[in-house]
Amino acid sequence: MKSQVIQTSAFNVFCSPRSKISLHVNGSHLVSADGVETFPIHDGIPCFLRYKSCVEANGEDELIELNRVAAKRGWRESVDQIYGRGSPMSRYVCTSTRANFLDLLSLGASSTVLELGIGFGQITVALAQRAQRVHALEVRHQQALFARRRCTEEGLTNVTFACGGDDCRLPYHERAIDVVILNLVFEWCSSRNLEEPGEIGQRILLKEVFRVLKPGGTLFLATKNRFALRLLLGKRDEHAFAMRFGHALPGWLMRTVLRIKGHEHTTGRIHSYSHLGQMLRQVGFADLSSFWAAPEMRYPMQYIPTDAYSIREARREPNLVQGASRSTRAVMR
Repeated sequence: MKSQVIQTSAFNVFCSPRSKISLHVNGSHLVSADGVETFPIHDGIPCFLRYKSCVEANGEDELIELNRVAAKRGWRESVDQIYGRGSPMSRYVCTSTRANFLDLLSLGASSTVLELGIGFGQITVALAQRAQRVHALEVRHQQALFARRRCTEEGLTNVTFACGGDDCRLPYHERAIDVVILNLVFEWCSSRNLEEPGEIGQRILLKEVFRVLKPGGTLFLATKNRFALRLLLGKRDEHAFAMRFGHALPGWLMRTVLRIKGHEHTTGRIHSYSHLGQMLRQVGFADLSSFWAAPEMRYPMQYIPTDAYSIREARREPNLVQGASRSTRAVMR
């Protein structure tokens, strides 16, 4: 059996995702104070996953190979070898400007940050370079391992990794976090929640985020819009099994078509601007600010406040790029 060194002090922030009881390290597990709940620690990373589907996810062999190559040649070369240098995936993982939104936040040397859905660590590294402590939660163990290696290669030691969140519950104590990051994760967050899919799970997650934030804390939430121009133009919706128009259709119609095709639930859930704001206010977020990411939120070059004056002024700029595809850019001219 492979041995592992566990630094118990780094795990003081954790609690049971469901009961919220404090946990302590006992061998290779985290155990609840009442002794009822146990959570394994794999490769130094606690696992709070509720559903087996997150362990046996598609692409697992590829991620294992990615980590194997990274251990020998470094994280960047492993991305180039596995996904291809200059490929869309390589760009997604390696482009540093994807973290431009951090300039919108009040992050300082004393900040404690929670990032949900860290992927390959592309935002985690930038967070760790600014904050005092980063807690990184990911549903896929191999991705968490890769992100940890990436941080290690950058000389960053202020990040604590964990696997969990597939049931939309957070394994962190209340009022422990200054800033929570949900960057292009909210639309997917309930897709693995087998008992509370769709908006039900998303609302649970928002309540959990509000619980772990300190009073006056900040949530950064970047997500897709149900009425995004690309969907209104009939592009395929990755959150509705590649259906054209997808979430832009009336909900009853989208669900009917999906059921005819044998799908009980969507692979994600996206909302209109107004409905998302309503969801946030209902859990306690009262002070909301919104921004338009241009040209698009995956690769933002600038963030424009969504009041009418700011948008008009931005669109007067001759070099402003609007939209990710030729069709959306043509319509936005």
